[in-house]
Parts: sequence; structure tokens; C-alpha cells
Amino acid sequence: MAIQSPALTLAIDALFGNIKPALDIIKKLGPTDFSAEAPGIDIKPGTTTKVPLSTVSAALAFNDDTNNYLTGGDTEWATLTATHYLQGFDMRGTDLDQGINASRVKQLFSNRCGTGIAMAAKKAIKDALDGSSIPVSTVVQLPDVKEATIEHYDGLSGAKDWFDAASSVLVVNSAEYSHLKAVMHASHLSATPESIAAELGFAEVLVLPGLTARALIVPYSSVGFVARVPQVIADYKEAGTETDEDSGLSLGIVVASDQRLNRQVVNGDLWFGVATVGSPANAAKPGIIKVGTKA
Repeated sequence: MAIQSPALTLAIDALFGNIKPALDIIKKLGPTDFSAEAPGIDIKPGTTTKVPLSTVSAALAFNDDTNNYLTGGDTEWATLTATHYLQGFDMRGTDLDQGINASRVKQLFSNRCGTGIAMAAKKAIKDALDGSSIPVSTVVQLPDVKEATIEHYDGLSGAKDWFDAASSVLVVNSAEYSHLKAVMHASHLSATPESIAAELGFAEVLVLPGLTARALIVPYSSVGFVARVPQVIADYKEAGTETDEDSGLSLGIVVASDQRLNRQVVNGDLWFGVATVGSPANAAKPGIIKVGTKA
């Protein structure tokens, strides 16, 4: 069911616009399973559900016996934990659609909810790529960041024959990207992410600020994303599901009344999770390679 409140309806485009930075990262990194709604189970804030997958492109029905979303393919690849996010704000007053409230809903709700979800999603992606399930490679290595040359970076695309660099993403942190731009300029080459990717032979070069790992090679289908709208189980004043036409991401929106404090609580409601498949330290099997540093 779609949201009926005129003020909330006007906020939808801006809401997804604020989520877009995270969606851009997701689109580059791997396949998605953005089905609209969760099954009829009791979902509470802060709980998690696990999803075995190799790729999330072929989702099957929810398994009532295990409380898992099951996916097609080789389920030995990874296990995903999707976390429940509630992002929004409290607003004094009793009518979302009258007077100043209507404009506040569009501005504050779309910004706080959209930006909050985008930040949570980007942190989930960064944490997954920095996680211990992706060991630092002892085979695919670069010299210290201040010593690496363009020839060293060029060698990454052919580091292993089991991944196709043309469909893989090179993810770097801010320090690595700054040095990579410097060596590109020193070689009289353009240093945009697109031109760097073309020079090094990768599909994309993605910069993730705050990433602890200096660089990761991410073959397609070695990272996947699941998003679900929790089933509404409470008696909300208004609740509905809205879908972004570009990405297919659905977001639940719920409005609750707090009569004691004469306010309404407006929240975006979403399950979101990231699954990764790490290559072993000796880079012997397919998966994400966390590039090491030569001693």
C-alpha cells in the first residue's frame, strides 16, 4: 500500500534522492535483491536475519523453519545478516498535511530519513569490506603506498586468472586514491575514476573514505545486497511502501501518534544487509582480494 498523506507523498522523490549516494555504490559493486516486503513474521528493531547466498540475484521464498531468506546458487559462498534500520524524526503537532508541517515533512523527513539510511548503508558496506572474513592477501601485494608506481597498479588486473578485471571493481581508501592520482599525473595520464579504471583494466575504481584496507579487488558476485521492507505489525496511524523506480529499492514509511507529547513520529523502515565472499590469504579461490603490502 502506498502512502496517502500529501506531505509524505511529496517527500518521496527527495527521500530516494538522499539515499542515492549509497545506491550508486551498491550498483557498482554487485547484484541486489530488493524485494518489496518481508514475510509475516515478528520483526523488531535491532534484530537480524541471516541469508545464505552466492549471488542474491535469484531469491527464493522465505523459509519459515529457519527464519531465513534462501537464495539460489552455491550457498557455501557467504552468510548475510540484514539489520533493521528505523530512520526518521519526531514532529510536534497533529496534522502532517497542514500549514508549516507539510513543508517540514518534505524537507526534514526526506533529508533525515534518506541521509540516515544512506549513511547506515555505506557504513555497512565499509564494515563488510573491512571485515575479518576477507583476509589480507599474502600473494597479491603492493609496495608501501608512497612507493607504489603506475606499473605496480597496472599489475593488479592480472594478479589472478580466476577473476575478470573487466567486470571487477577496484576499491581504494582515500590515501590510496590520492597516491594513485599522483602516479597517474606523473605518467601524464588523466586521474578521474573512470580514466584510472580504464588504465588499470577494471570496470570501476571506487573510493570509500574511512576504509581501513588500502585496496580491494571485488569480482562481480563476490558481494551482494539484500533489502526488505518489514511487515507492519503495529497499529500505525499510516503505513505504506514506496519504491524507487531507478534502483527498485523499496522503503517502508510509518506514521505513529504520541498523544502524550502531542507529536507524530515519521520513520523510514528497512532491512538492509551486505554479504561478502573473501578470497583466502593465498588468493587461491575466487572472492574479494584484500590487497596486501609488501614487506
